[in-house]
Amino acid sequence: MQLPVVSLGYLAKDRLAQPLTAHSRFQHAMNLMADDGQLLTLLDASRYPNLPDAIRVQLPHGWDWRRMTGELTGLEHAEIWQPQITPVPPEQRPQHYATLVKALIRQPVESELMLLPGGDSTKRQPHIFAQDSAEKLTFQVLRLIGFGGGLTPDGDDYLLGYLAGLWRWQTAPRIARHYRLMQEIIASHLTRTNDISAHYLRRALDGHFSEPLCDLLMLLATPASDDIVHSAAQNVMQFGASSGTDCLAGLLHGMRTLQTTL
Repeated sequence: MQLPVVSLGYLAKDRLAQPLTAHSRFQHAMNLMADDGQLLTLLDASRYPNLPDAIRVQLPHGWDWRRMTGELTGLEHAEIWQPQITPVPPEQRPQHYATLVKALIRQPVESELMLLPGGDSTKRQPHIFAQDSAEKLTFQVLRLIGFGGGLTPDGDDYLLGYLAGLWRWQTAPRIARHYRLMQEIIASHLTRTNDISAHYLRRALDGHFSEPLCDLLMLLATPASDDIVHSAAQNVMQFGASSGTDCLAGLLHGMRTLQTTL
C-alpha cells in the first residue's frame, strides 16, 4: 500500500539514504534504526506533530504498524519542518512562568515525580540548582534518568524539559557552566534508560526538540498573551499519558533556574 508523506523533520531527510532496520512498532508509530543507533520514526500525521527525526505519513483508517507495511510516496515533494529557534541576549528574562504553572496544575496526570515545588511529598522531587557541583548534579541525574513509568520514563521527560528551558539562555555567563555540566552528565548516563527515551534525550542535548516544544520555547522571550501561551502549553502536554506534562514541569524548573541565576 502506498503511504503519502505529509512532512519530514529536518534531521529525517538526511537519514533516508542510510540502511535502516525495524526497531519497534506501535499502532500509530514505527521506529527504524540506522547503523549508528539513531532512530527514524514514521508517524501518523493526523495524530502527531513534527519531530526532528520523524516522517509524518497520511495513514488510512484502521492502520496499525504492528500488522501492516507500506511504501512511502511523495518524499521529494514533502514539506520540510525546521524551527527557527535562536539564543536570546543574556539580559532578556524568560516570561510566562505563572501562566505555564497554571496550565500544568490544571492538567490531570499521574507522574511519579513531584512536578512543582510543594507538591505531593510522597513522590520523587528533583533538586537541580545552577550552583551545584558536578557531583551533586550527577546524583540528581541518576535519581531521574530511567525513573518512572511509560515508554519514555517520567525522569527522562523531566530532564528533557529542563534542558529545553535553558536552551535559549545557554550562552549566558552564569548559565553556561551549569548547562554544559548537565549535558555532560546526562550524555554519560544514557545507558540507564531505554533506546527510545535515550534517543530523545540525545537529541535534546544538541538542541533538537518537538514542534510543540519549539513553539513554546519561541514564546518564552515574547510578550505573548496568556491564551496563546496556555494553548502552546496544552500542545506540549498532549504527548503520552504523562510525558508532555513531565516535560513541561522540567521546563518550568529550568525557568526557575534562570530566574534565580541570570
